[in-house]
Amino acid sequence: MPNCPIEDRLAMQDQMIAYAHAVDSMHDIDGICAVFTEDAIFDLTRIGLIEHHGHAGIRALFESVFASMSHHGHYLSNFAVTAYTADRASMRAYVDAKGLGKDGSSLNVLGRYYFDFRRTADGWKAERYTLDLLLPPAGSLDKIRA
Repeated sequence: MPNCPIEDRLAMQDQMIAYAHAVDSMHDIDGICAVFTEDAIFDLTRIGLIEHHGHAGIRALFESVFASMSHHGHYLSNFAVTAYTADRASMRAYVDAKGLGKDGSSLNVLGRYYFDFRRTADGWKAERYTLDLLLPPAGSLDKIRA
């Protein structure tokens, strides 16, 4: 495990938690974007979706998500710093996410979040986000892929 000061670890962990809370709000796109650098890459290719670039791309993604979903719940655990220097770091966490679509469909994701962080004047911000799955979602992402 990289030698990461506890203050930095907690600041990055807080950003990951802030992301989950903003997504679960079903409206706080500004809160989602606040976790990321202006030039961030939001990469969903590991789950068969596409990359989104910068705040504009992240905003467009979540406008679409919030338009089709009625409820979200994200539960994060197993946080681990996987790389650390004074100005850049990476952190991984498990995610158990559930959602309900406005059409009655359900979404269940059990996976890992990967956040690559950069220290900015405003503190740690994510410059890259990726996700992989621990268990297949049994078709629950099919509607998003359409």
